Amino acid sequence: MKQRIIKLLDFGSTENLSMIEVSIPKPESGKIVVKNNAIGLNFIDIYFRTGLYPWPNNDEIKIPGSEGVGYVYAVGENVKDFKEGDKVAYVSNVGACAEYAHINSSSAVKINYTVDDFDVAASTLKGLTTHYLLNLITEVDDTKTLLVHAAAGGVGQLMGQWGKDIGATMIGTAGGPEKVQTATNQGYDHVIDYKKDNFVDEVIKFTNKNKCDVVYDGVAKDVFPGSMDCLKPRGLWVLFGQSSGPITDFNFGMLSAKGSLFVTRPTLATFIADRIEYNESADELYSRISNGKLNIGIYEKMPLENISEAQDLLESRKTQGSIVFS
Repeated sequence: MKQRIIKLLDFGSTENLSMIEVSIPKPESGKIVVKNNAIGLNFIDIYFRTGLYPWPNNDEIKIPGSEGVGYVYAVGENVKDFKEGDKVAYVSNVGACAEYAHINSSSAVKINYTVDDFDVAASTLKGLTTHYLLNLITEVDDTKTLLVHAAAGGVGQLMGQWGKDIGATMIGTAGGPEKVQTATNQGYDHVIDYKKDNFVDEVIKFTNKNKCDVVYDGVAKDVFPGSMDCLKPRGLWVLFGQSSGPITDFNFGMLSAKGSLFVTRPTLATFIADRIEYNESADELYSRISNGKLNIGIYEKMPLENISEAQDLLESRKTQGSIVFS
C-alpha cells in the first residue's frame, strides 16, 4: 500500500523538497505509525532543511516535519503506551510530512480532550514550548514583567494569552501595524513595532525604567544585544530559537556588564523527555484549548504538496500564527 511523503533531496533551499510515493512502513521496535489528519509547520523544519541543525537519523529517505495529529495505524514491538486506533499528537524532529508518519512512540501523546485537529497540529510543538517557557524555566506570576519577541507568531500569540492569564505584564515586539494588532488581540499589555520604534527605548519607557524580569527570545541575531538591555539586574534571557539567524559573537562578559544577567538556551525535547511530564504538559495545553482559554491562530491551511511555498512564507517571517497541512 502506497502513501505520499515529502522528501528532502539535499540540504539548502525549498527547491529541494519534493512529493513522492513510497510504501507505508511497518513499525520498528519502539515505534508507531500514525495516519496523519493534520501536520504542523515550525521553524525547526527550516533549520533541518538548510542544514543549520544536523539531520537526526540515517534513514535513506529524509522526510521533514516536526509535528502532527492523527490515529495510531500500527504499533511496533515493545510499545506499551499506545494501541491501534488511539488518537495522538506527536512532536518529532523529522518525519511528520507524510500521510503515515513512522515515529518513536516516546514522541507521541494521547489526546484526552475534545480539540480540533488543525488546532492541535498548529499548537502542539508551540504550545508545549509555551508551557515550559512560562511554567518550568522560571516562576512566572502577577509580579513579573515579560518581553516576548515575535509576539504575532505562533509561540508569541500563545505566550500573550497564557502569560496574561497567569497575571504577568506582557510586552511584545512585532513587525508592522498588522502584526502589532494581532499581538495586541492576544493579551499583550503593550506591543512595540520594531520596524518603527527602537524596542529597547520603548521597553524602558513603558516600564518606567524598571525593565523586564524575563526576555523570551526566539529571534536571536536581529534583536541581539538589545534583548539584554531590556532586562533588570539579575534578569533572565531565555534564548529558545533563532528565526533571524544564530548569534555568533556572544561574549559571556556581557552578562556581568549588563547587570549580572542569566541566560539559558532550552529545547523542548528536554522538557518532554519524561513520559509523566510530557503527559502533564500536553493535558495542560489541550485542556486550555478545549475550555477556550487559548485561541489558536492559524495563518493558513495548505495541502502538503505546497510545503515549499509554506516554508518560504515562514522563513520570510510574513506569517501571523501557524501554517498547517491537510
